[in-house]
Amino acid sequence: MKYIITIILSFYIFSVSLYSQYKAEYLGNNISIVRDGQTINKMPELKDNDILETKKDSFAQININNKYYYIAPNSKVKITSSNANLINGALYTRNKNFDSLDDFKDYDKDIKIYADPFPFYAGKVSTIFITSKDEIKIENSKLLGSARPIVKFFEVKDADRNLKVYKSIFGIYVGAQDEKYQFVSNIELKDKTTLNVAIDIKLDFTPPPPKPKQIPGVTSTMKNIISNPQKSREEKELLNGNVYISYTPTNYADKVYIMPSQGRYSSGFGAFRGYTKDYARYHQGFDIANTNGTPIIAANNGVVRVSRELFVRGNCVVIDHGEGVYSSYFHMSKLIAKEGQYVKKGEVIGLIGSTGMSTGPHCHWEMRAGNMTFDPLSILEKPVSFNTKVLTQIK
Repeated sequence: MKYIITIILSFYIFSVSLYSQYKAEYLGNNISIVRDGQTINKMPELKDNDILETKKDSFAQININNKYYYIAPNSKVKITSSNANLINGALYTRNKNFDSLDDFKDYDKDIKIYADPFPFYAGKVSTIFITSKDEIKIENSKLLGSARPIVKFFEVKDADRNLKVYKSIFGIYVGAQDEKYQFVSNIELKDKTTLNVAIDIKLDFTPPPPKPKQIPGVTSTMKNIISNPQKSREEKELLNGNVYISYTPTNYADKVYIMPSQGRYSSGFGAFRGYTKDYARYHQGFDIANTNGTPIIAANNGVVRVSRELFVRGNCVVIDHGEGVYSSYFHMSKLIAKEGQYVKKGEVIGLIGSTGMSTGPHCHWEMRAGNMTFDPLSILEKPVSFNTKVLTQIK
């Protein structure tokens, strides 16, 4: 009997310590707790697995095991016996508390996050900027969705002399059918505070594609390429698994990209095309048709990473513009730029042709960022630069 009493007493002590170890303070009225699926608007004592949600202009502080967790407005956090876990919004973790939540409110104003465009759009180029008055370290950044680009931040040196500005540029998959992407990142601040963000960004997407439009004039060469998937995989591994995933921290490009050739716009980005009965693909570039030998120029400054003949893409040039942004030019009749060469915007890098998987002479111009293709025209329409007048602040 005494053993049963001891066990019951031990469980009671554990339960009391579990429920009493949380110390919470709140600023603002728009705060709620979800417990066992029920929303509680009055602030009770926190329990394990509670979900605390702040709304606009409300803040919260929770002390768990000598760690201080500060919850920014419009955030949702799950409480456990060992820590606080961010679901959505912004959560700061500190070893030392603020004197008051008003002090935290001022502190929270320093880090700002912007998105361009907002909402994101499938098949377009997108950018996220993070700003701070002090130097910060940004790690483990991701976009969570059906197709995940590489999200890596680089400091923008000439953006604002009073701010540290960090930029990540990437494409959104053309076939994405998500309603939103979630941007997640861990940010270490100057005072060693850790900021976790998990911010939903709405995504506009195109309707599911219709039956692919059959491409006329599929040649025997093209059929031979389609029937050799191993060579196609090797080429894809060279580009996607080696070149496009490499990040040069230097930004070579200026703010304005230009068209790489003159001619007829023969096929736009994102077209769903059928080549044979069993072989259909999204068009990952923008085609400019013209006669053999028409010059192709660099769309912006950069370093030539590839200049060689490939099985599918024919004579191909790939230019690294820095910060994970690449332009590629396929099917050339002649290669002019050399691998390792620095080229300036407007410099001739090759001549239009019809090598590789091609039905006629044209320049297939492809843009890629974060190892994700996007419509090249979208980088012509909106140069990627830090300007708060046109950016949308998401934190």
